[in-house]
Amino acid sequence: MNMFKNHFEIKSIFAFLFLFSISIIAQEDYVAKANGIEISKEEFKKRFEFSPHPRIDNNFDSTLTKLDFLKTLIAEKLLAKDAIEKQLDKTEEFQSAYKHIRNVYLRDALYQKEVKEKVAVPDSEYAKNKSKILKTINAKFIFSNDEKEIYDIYNSLKSGASFDSILATRPENNEQKNSDEITFGKLNEKIENDVFNLAVGEFSKPLELKEGWYIFKVYSFTKKSILDENDLKKIERIVTERWENKVYENFYKRFFKNTTINADKVLFNKLYELIKNYINENQKTFIKKFGKYTLFEPELSKIEKSFSDKELKSVFIKFSNEPITLKDFLINLKIDGFEFLKIDDKHIHSRLNSTVFLFIQNELLAREALKRGYDKLPDVAFDLKLWKENFLASLNMKNVFKNTEISDNEAFEFFSKNNKIITQPEEIKIAEILTNDLDVVKIIFDELEKGKDFKELAIKYSMRDSLKQKGYEFDFKIPNSESEIFKAAVNLKVGQVFGPIKTDEGYSIIKLLDRKTGKQEKYESFEEAKNDIKNILRTEKMYKNLENITAKLAIDNKLELNESALKSIKVNSINMIVFKRFGFGGQYIAVPYQPDFSSWFKKYEQLKKALSL
Repeated sequence: MNMFKNHFEIKSIFAFLFLFSISIIAQEDYVAKANGIEISKEEFKKRFEFSPHPRIDNNFDSTLTKLDFLKTLIAEKLLAKDAIEKQLDKTEEFQSAYKHIRNVYLRDALYQKEVKEKVAVPDSEYAKNKSKILKTINAKFIFSNDEKEIYDIYNSLKSGASFDSILATRPENNEQKNSDEITFGKLNEKIENDVFNLAVGEFSKPLELKEGWYIFKVYSFTKKSILDENDLKKIERIVTERWENKVYENFYKRFFKNTTINADKVLFNKLYELIKNYINENQKTFIKKFGKYTLFEPELSKIEKSFSDKELKSVFIKFSNEPITLKDFLINLKIDGFEFLKIDDKHIHSRLNSTVFLFIQNELLAREALKRGYDKLPDVAFDLKLWKENFLASLNMKNVFKNTEISDNEAFEFFSKNNKIITQPEEIKIAEILTNDLDVVKIIFDELEKGKDFKELAIKYSMRDSLKQKGYEFDFKIPNSESEIFKAAVNLKVGQVFGPIKTDEGYSIIKLLDRKTGKQEKYESFEEAKNDIKNILRTEKMYKNLENITAKLAIDNKLELNESALKSIKVNSINMIVFKRFGFGGQYIAVPYQPDFSSWFKKYEQLKKALSL
């Protein structure tokens, strides 16, 4: 119930974007282009500097790293263009993923226009808070969520009762063994003025916040005599944030006034029953992390299967225009996850109700922004194009992998050539920290930067409970294209840490622990070896197919590289992981992540040389 806010400093290895914008220059230099495709120097720099690059030492070759990264971006754009020609942009998988990120950017654009751009703080507001920032108050509080109780306590205090004696009998005393230091900006603005106007030994009247009522008592205070530059910056930041909150609250009340959108009661109740039953039946497997439990995509997909096709296609959120089906709502829920604080039926019902309510609000905000054409704003359109290409390229890759088959004849030929001896592919061993909270990702990287042990951080923060008994380490495993974390680990050196990698379960940070050569096995018969051979050949063939497809796309689209422009780009050598916080809520990596895929370029050069002969 601690109502004091924490403020974290941002380290150089990890940055947050609150209001990042990029200027689009029509005639700027390019680093690569093909038919209908262009990668500008500015886009390359943004993608490069805001993406993680695995390194464990200072031997950073920016030229080679930049070139490999450019090849990966080119592949992404070529495969995205190819995906559109294959009409993969019409698939439900793409549409749902893209709509989710589009709505986040639309809401953010609306926030900039209706809130951020309307914040105008008068100079008098900064001036009147200067006296507060000089003061540090030592205080304690009594809390109650019962109005009658808090006023009874207040009347007792006025009649001479001891504040400390009353506090000693109450649960909030446990978190206040010593008086807490209160500085400007630490309290809610609503009660800050009252507390800062108290003299030593005085107590406040009951002060109401959403969670209940507080009575503060001041025990002592210290006061600085001179304001320094940091104090002035803090005043500006806190006052601006508070005015922004006021503008936001006014917009919120105005925008949602007299708006009522309902969810289908029958479908809501069934969804509640299914979630409640799943949680109760599996409650022994749930472990609270950071004060909450979460149902992720795998669990919610199991729950989804309990609905018929007819129910999934039925209207769940009753918008008069373009109502939302249950399936659409569940797609969104699987992306965001379902969080709850305790395993209690009433609480789960309340959390689901709040989740539906928030979904409706977010949908209304996104629709308003779309109606205003904010998806056409240059900055928004630029970022959405990056995400669209990333989603389409990933979907195209996934389909290539899915459609790669190995025939019995191919497997038998391999078996015969190798004299019945099969060498398994290299195996790798990784440790992982899984979380669904980007603020936790920030904390983890800050701790790693300070030299904290990866395993200790995994024990403290990881949500992958299936690895708990193994120290959050996977067994040695052959990397495959279906696992994003193992796919990313292939290119790491032993000891390197990499992440965050977005998965269906959240965000993974991985460390490559070891590699070992694949073992050789002799098989007596082809039938005995067939499945192992097909798995080996399928992985090899998948990547060869993808390399061949990308190389051919580069030829067909007349790829041009501008290596002099690439060399001229000065990139930050700090390995940053950058996230963007969005207006009206939401937090994502600032640019789409794409695992290294530069291997196709060698095939492209071979093909280009062959065609020029």
